[in-house]
Amino acid sequence: MIKKVLRKPFLNIFETVFFIDFIIGLSTTLKNLLRKPFTTNYPIEKLKPPIRYRGAHGHFVWDGTEPPSLKAIEKFMSFERGKSRCVACYMCQTACPMPTLFRIEAIQMPDGTKKVVRFDMNLLNCLFCGLCVDACPVGCLTMTDLYELAGYSRRSGVLNTSNLEQNAIDWKQRRGKEKDRIWADDEMRERLWGKIKWSG
Repeated sequence: MIKKVLRKPFLNIFETVFFIDFIIGLSTTLKNLLRKPFTTNYPIEKLKPPIRYRGAHGHFVWDGTEPPSLKAIEKFMSFERGKSRCVACYMCQTACPMPTLFRIEAIQMPDGTKKVVRFDMNLLNCLFCGLCVDACPVGCLTMTDLYELAGYSRRSGVLNTSNLEQNAIDWKQRRGKEKDRIWADDEMRERLWGKIKWSG
């Protein structure tokens, strides 16, 4: 259902003289004028982002928790336990609006299997849209809650395979068993947004 909002082509004399539109717009400002501000004392005080937060990327490693899609092709890949489970399918690069941020290389091993030898991501070009994560058919690529990505050189914006593996291992240890909800707890949500009166 589409609700049409009708705008009057002109204001009447009362609305013109008393700036009614201006007062209506200012009412939101006045309503929040005396409310406590929703700010944190960063970096001393840091909020825990939602589990679905789209921060720095990570690579899940080969640890026995692989999805069925990966188990079906594992005989064609040369994996090491505790290392990235990327299969070099290039689906992440294909789905990305900025495909040049990826540098992916794979080699064929003597036994005929494929091994990923390079997976670099230049986060300076990244939009953090998450399309690469959605496109990954084996659940390797993920986005963590790491958001402090500033560095002293452009080189620090490029993540290689070991960085990606460490990001995902760290994220999984800290938050892997958390419930999939927007905020970690109600106290944090209320601190930012106040008490929400649910309708219905």
